[in-house]
Amino acid sequence: MPSTCALSCADWLSVLEPRLIPPLFGLEAVARLRSLAAGLPGDCKGVLEARLAPGAGPVDLSLRLLTAAQARDMAERLPPSAVRDFLVNWLDPVRSIWLEFDLDREPPSVRSPIVCAKLPVGMSPAWIADTLLPALNGQPPSAKQRDLILACLEAMPEPASLLYVFNLQARGTDAVRLEIFGMTPDQIPGYLRSVASGSVPGVAEIVPIFEEVERLHLSLDVGSEISPRIGIEGSYPRQPAREPRWEIFFARLVAQGLCTPEKRDAALAWPGYDSFWTAPERWPLAESGVQGHCVRALSHVKVVCLPGRGSEAKVYLAFGLASG
Repeated sequence: MPSTCALSCADWLSVLEPRLIPPLFGLEAVARLRSLAAGLPGDCKGVLEARLAPGAGPVDLSLRLLTAAQARDMAERLPPSAVRDFLVNWLDPVRSIWLEFDLDREPPSVRSPIVCAKLPVGMSPAWIADTLLPALNGQPPSAKQRDLILACLEAMPEPASLLYVFNLQARGTDAVRLEIFGMTPDQIPGYLRSVASGSVPGVAEIVPIFEEVERLHLSLDVGSEISPRIGIEGSYPRQPAREPRWEIFFARLVAQGLCTPEKRDAALAWPGYDSFWTAPERWPLAESGVQGHCVRALSHVKVVCLPGRGSEAKVYLAFGLASG
C-alpha cells in the first residue's frame, strides 16, 4: 500500500461528498470545509461538528493527533505560537491532541486552531496547573485562574476525572476549558452548584435528556471567573444500528426543540464506510491505493447551555481511514 503522507483531509471529504448535504451540511459550510481541509493532513481521524437546530449553520472540523510525528507534521503548517510549540514538544503523558478549527470565523484558516490535550486518569491537579497549562498556553495561569481551576478539580465527585484540557486562545480568550468525564446526570447539578451556581437552572432543564446516556462529559471554561457556559455531551459505545438508545436520545432532543426530525434522521444515518470498491471515482487511489476504508461513525452529541441565550445541540460525526 502506498504511503499516506501525501493525503490531505480534503481527500476524505471528497469521498464523503454524497453525504455532505442538507439538512446537516449547507453549500457554504461545505465550501469552507474544503478550503480548510486542503491544508490539513489526511492520516488523522477527523470529526465534523454540525448544529442540530433548524436552518443552516457553520460546520466545524477537528483532527486527532495520536503521535509526536503527526504533531510535528501539523506544527510545520502553523506560524510560531504557543500551539506550535506544544505540538513540537509533545508533553508526556498526554495521550492525544485534538485540534479544532472554527469555521464561523473569517477566513477559515489552518493557522489558529483550538488545541486540546487528552489526559490519562489520575493526573495531579498541581501537574495540570503548573506543568500542563504553561506548556499548553505558552504562559502560566494567573493566580486567580489557578485557584479556580484547582477548586473545580478538587470538587469533582467520584469517580469523575479530568479528561481534556483546552487552550481557547484562538477564540480571543485566556480561559481554559476543563472537560470532566464520568459524572452521572444526577451528580452534575450538585457539582455545578459548588463551582458555578449561576449555571444550575439552565443545566437542570437539560440534564434529563441525558438519562441513561453513557460516557457523559461536562465542560466548563475557567478564566478570571468561571463562565456560565456549560457543555454536556454523551454517547454510546456502539453505533445506532446496534444501539437503539441513540434513537431515544435523539427523540428527547427533538421533543425539547433542540433538533429537527430531519437532522435527527441524517445524524442517525451517518455511520457506515466507503472504500475504493464503493466509491472508485472519489477514492484517492494514487495516495492510498485500493486498500482500507473511510469509516464514518456517530461520535457524540453535545448540548451547550448559556443563561439568557437558551441551549444549542450539536452532533459530532467522525470519519477517517481504517486500514485492512
